[in-house]
Amino acid sequence: MTSLLRLIQNEQMKIYARVRTWIMLGILVLAVIAMAILMKYVVETGMNHVLQFMSFTTNITGLAFIFAVIVAGDSVAAEYTWGTIKLLLIRPVSRGKILLAKYISVLLFLAVLLLLLVIVSYLVGLVLFGVSGAVSPESTFKLILQAYGFKAVEMVMAVTLAFMISAAFRSSSLAIGLSIFLMLTANSIVMVLASLKYTWVKYLLFANTDLSHYSGGGMPLLSGMTLGFSITVLVIYWLVFYAVSWLIFTRRDVAGG
Repeated sequence: MTSLLRLIQNEQMKIYARVRTWIMLGILVLAVIAMAILMKYVVETGMNHVLQFMSFTTNITGLAFIFAVIVAGDSVAAEYTWGTIKLLLIRPVSRGKILLAKYISVLLFLAVLLLLLVIVSYLVGLVLFGVSGAVSPESTFKLILQAYGFKAVEMVMAVTLAFMISAAFRSSSLAIGLSIFLMLTANSIVMVLASLKYTWVKYLLFANTDLSHYSGGGMPLLSGMTLGFSITVLVIYWLVFYAVSWLIFTRRDVAGG
């Protein structure tokens, strides 16, 4: 357990030692500030409460998603690109533990992005919009956290997919590009297939990532889909993604490339 914590600490140092990471965090903060200024002084929104602003900033999670995928896609592949993989594997710990530390570090970075977004949204919203206005039923703190939770599920699956591609193909650009492409286009493809009454669509990953369909009496994408069904599908995909990552990373002959 101690060795795993040390590996995680080392991976966290790698992530935050890169200027790119701080640029991404800075962009996320600036995006919140820019949106607040735009909605306060440029666009007539009638917004007059911090919770209304926080509810709206859940849309910026798409930016956090891209940043998390970049780190995930680079996590394993970068070791091969930089030629540091052999130095990493000569440590007296198993490859499986090294991979787990990398994956946990990626999830921790994702958590930092979402936490930063929540905190900055609250602080900026508090300064510009205050707490004196009326709050709509859709803008309660509980519903805002619920919305972030639904987004987090989608992002964890996307990050795990990018991590798998990174481990399997040792290509950061492929992992990042393919993951972002799928997450941006898959929902539209799923909707088209669902409208054509293809029942097998409900077994696809991207038909189940948006759990908000089941919130507040919402309707599932297809008949027969329930919250339990979607969670089960997501767990199966998650297990497959990580199992593929583990099998390839632990059995690849590094010396032979």
